[in-house]
Amino acid sequence: MRKLQHLPGLTLLTLALAGPLAALDSRELGLEPVYAKLDPTRTRVISQDELADALTRLPGWRHHEGVLYKVFVCPTFMDAIALLTRIAFHLQELDHHPELRNIYGKVYVGFTTYDQGKKITAHDVKAALAVEAALAGYPVKPLAGAAP
Repeated sequence: MRKLQHLPGLTLLTLALAGPLAALDSRELGLEPVYAKLDPTRTRVISQDELADALTRLPGWRHHEGVLYKVFVCPTFMDAIALLTRIAFHLQELDHHPELRNIYGKVYVGFTTYDQGKKITAHDVKAALAVEAALAGYPVKPLAGAAP
């Protein structure tokens, strides 16, 4: 059962799912796709060759089931929170919002475009490059062999 509850200034989503949360997309949330109003080249699904090329420019990034992701390891919990905040401000400028997770100083950043059927687009690559630029010189390292 999926249920949206709307409160002033807050939307709560109650889920009872048999499958993974990743199956939830903008249409299932009752949200109209925002990208349809923007530059269509932004949400162009990239080819496997383009993805392979992008990964050469994105050290430590991987892809799995339509998600471009990286796991960063931070020295402390507060460094992880600062990293999340830093990423959020940079990506807000791009109007692209990743899946973010923080578990014990390990920060997961994942990009996919649900409006393209949960596929990696040119905009996902641009956003991952922006994350790398935002974190240049920041005290983090990629987690080797990270699974999504």
